[in-house]
This record gives sequence, C-alpha cells and structure tokens, in this order.
Amino acid sequence: MRQELLTSEVTGLPNRRAFEEAGPALAIAMSDMDALKAVNKYGYMTGNAVLRAKADVLREAGLEAYHDKGDEFLCRGDVADDLVARLECCRTMLRSRTIIVARNGGTTLRIRGADFSYGVGHDIEEAETRLREHKAEREARGEVSRGQLCGVSIRIEEPHQSHAVMLANPPAVTSVPSLLRKF
Repeated sequence: MRQELLTSEVTGLPNRRAFEEAGPALAIAMSDMDALKAVNKYGYMTGNAVLRAKADVLREAGLEAYHDKGDEFLCRGDVADDLVARLECCRTMLRSRTIIVARNGGTTLRIRGADFSYGVGHDIEEAETRLREHKAEREARGEVSRGQLCGVSIRIEEPHQSHAVMLANPPAVTSVPSLLRKF
C-alpha cells in the first residue's frame, strides 16, 4: 500500500509525495513536456506513452527522478551543473527515440521528436522560475509553441502498413554510456 502511495501510476517513478519525503537536496530540477496537450489529441494513452518514454530516459541517465503531476517531473542531485548536463543528455535521447503506441482497431502511432523544457535551482521555487525562463527562451526561438507539435512528428500506420514499416525501420536505440561518458 505504501508503494502505491509513493509511485506514479503512469510512469512508475516515485511521485511528488516521495519527493517531499526524501528531504532536502542541494540541487533540484523541474521539467515539463513540450506539446503534451497536442499529443493528447491522439488519446491520453498516447500522452501517457510519451510520459513513460521521458521517465525511461531519466532513469537511463541515472537521475533521481520523480513524476510530480501531469507532464511535470522533478529531479534531485548534489550539483546543479551535473543535473543540467544529464537533462540535456535526456533531451537528446528522448528526441531521437521512436515511441510506438498500438491503438484500438489495429492502428499504430509512431512518435518522434518528443522534447521537454527544464529549470534547475537550489529549491523548487527557483527550479520552477528557471523552467519558465527556459520554456520562454525556447518559445522565442520557435522550438516550442503552446498546444503545437513543434519538432514532434506523429505518424499513423494502418494495420497492413505497420508490420512492413517496423521491419524496415526499427526504433532508434540510444547508447546511454556514450552520452554520459563525461560523468
């Protein structure tokens, strides 16, 4: 029962309550997904698949990560620069990953280019402020636009196409050790 109380049902990561119970940290990161609202137009199971993919890259990068709520995630660490470097690594990994969602009726969605914005600070308030600044900078450059699939591609495949495409174009595999070599 305690495990369920401290774990996100969607991502399997510890949740906000677990984050709070873990006590203070020297550095905290807050991040949120880009374009999740636009992705959710394809169904919440599609949005949840993108959230799970983000959770996976956070784990693979060795981050102490928590799923706060909705599309927001928290990470804890000892050094702010290390969190920034690992989050940038996660962004690269996530953007290059193909997220496959099997839908009712036999269609398959292939999502590529998912990304997120983040902020790192000494406490959660500073991390949230820096997150807003990072997202605003990315919006000014045209990388992100509220409710739009900027940089994200979603391809719908009918049942007869899906098998042939998957054989010809397997999902990308990212080597975590090569991306984190400097750590």
